[in-house]
Amino acid sequence: MEEEKYLGYIKYDGPLVEDGLMDGRKQALALVGFDSAVRYFIGKLAPDVQSLDFEIPVRIKKGSWEALIPETVAGWAQAGLGVIATAYLTKAAQKMAEKDFSDFGFKDIFRASIDGIKWFARIGKHMGNVSIRKFPDVRFDSSNGLIGIVNSKGEILYVPKHVLEIYSQCPATILENIASNITDGRSLVIGSVVDDTLDEVTIDSSEKHIFCQDEEEEDDEILFPELEHGAEVVLEGEVTRENKTSNSMGFKYNDHILTSYPELGSIVQYKHLMFSECRLHGRVSRLDEKGRLNARRPKLIFRHLEEIRGDENYDLFNQ
Repeated sequence: MEEEKYLGYIKYDGPLVEDGLMDGRKQALALVGFDSAVRYFIGKLAPDVQSLDFEIPVRIKKGSWEALIPETVAGWAQAGLGVIATAYLTKAAQKMAEKDFSDFGFKDIFRASIDGIKWFARIGKHMGNVSIRKFPDVRFDSSNGLIGIVNSKGEILYVPKHVLEIYSQCPATILENIASNITDGRSLVIGSVVDDTLDEVTIDSSEKHIFCQDEEEEDDEILFPELEHGAEVVLEGEVTRENKTSNSMGFKYNDHILTSYPELGSIVQYKHLMFSECRLHGRVSRLDEKGRLNARRPKLIFRHLEEIRGDENYDLFNQ
């Protein structure tokens, strides 16, 4: 029987997972984080398919703990969609082929997405800070279409131009869910397979802080006192996470994550906006868990979310 081939994967490696076992909550966090990151890069690479609700199959493999995306992913994704949606996928692949690539198919959109996740990790490790988005001192390798970015140690990392352009717009928290499982004895490995060649990036416990924000400390002060209970608001921020169990999402507003709930329907309809800059239309709730007007951190009840499109002429090189 022929061995199944894969486009890429994330895995946790080290003594804590040598039996392929990991806490159920940590596994769920890793899978949700991987799915969200893959969808984010697909949306950037092929905006026409961003709003489609397709399935991404992942196979769990023991030995270390691995979540792998098989080469048959395109068939899985298209199987759950109708004829019109499949046409969008084909059109998106054709657009990418015309713009930057040759012989490009829908499977390659997934491959490029996983590659984007890997490069985000590699650039973050190189720079030591994923918030750095301006690269004033660069080197050019025009023969290979690569751009060299210099870190604080003077080291140069050569990156494909289209990857660096996407990186410059990525939210800093895009790998936080999968990186949060890193600890002593458990490292994160992100790999992609191109032309049967494996390329991996490893993030260990000493580098975890690059991709994970510090936990917010609780204090006695009322957060955003100007956001009064019942007030109608229009706020700009970033969608950081989703929780299907509570039908809520995280909305990063002025460096704080606010729990937000759709006024109607399921949070699933907003899945394509994960990690996107958005404008939220809704109202403020100061009700605490006991129904009292006593919550120090406001919640948001929204009726509409609209994506804020970034500047296509982003000044990547600070010129």
